[in-house]
Amino acid sequence: DRFLEQATLKAGALPRDAISIIKRFLGIAGEPVGAVAQLRALAADAKLNITAAIDQFESRVGFMAKNGIDAKKTRFSTSFGRGLDYYTGFEFELHHRGNGAEPLVAGGRYDGLMTQLGSREPIPAVGFSIWVDALVKAGKSGGAA
Repeated sequence: DRFLEQATLKAGALPRDAISIIKRFLGIAGEPVGAVAQLRALAADAKLNITAAIDQFESRVGFMAKNGIDAKKTRFSTSFGRGLDYYTGFEFELHHRGNGAEPLVAGGRYDGLMTQLGSREPIPAVGFSIWVDALVKAGKSGGAA
């Protein structure tokens, strides 16, 4: 909503079809396989050339499945973001079952961070933070993450 508001204030009103496409995109959420299907449908309907990005996402979901992660127990959302501008790709959070607010672990790719800090060459990177206090609290409650 904030993006649409700012775009309207700075550049005049967005065309209705663009607003509709953005809202539809930001509404895609759920288990990853279903999200892939929704993204492909949106791309076809809106004539968007985002096939390579969708293929990469689908490949990532397949990689997780091949490595023992049950994709049906994960959630994907196009509107999700960690809120830190140094992320350049895949971002994630792990939550205790039933707790949607406080992450146990969070992170992602930040390939451009080192050049922002002065490196002459980009350095591919991925990292994460662990909230130990949240893990201890989840462990005491006996639930699975």
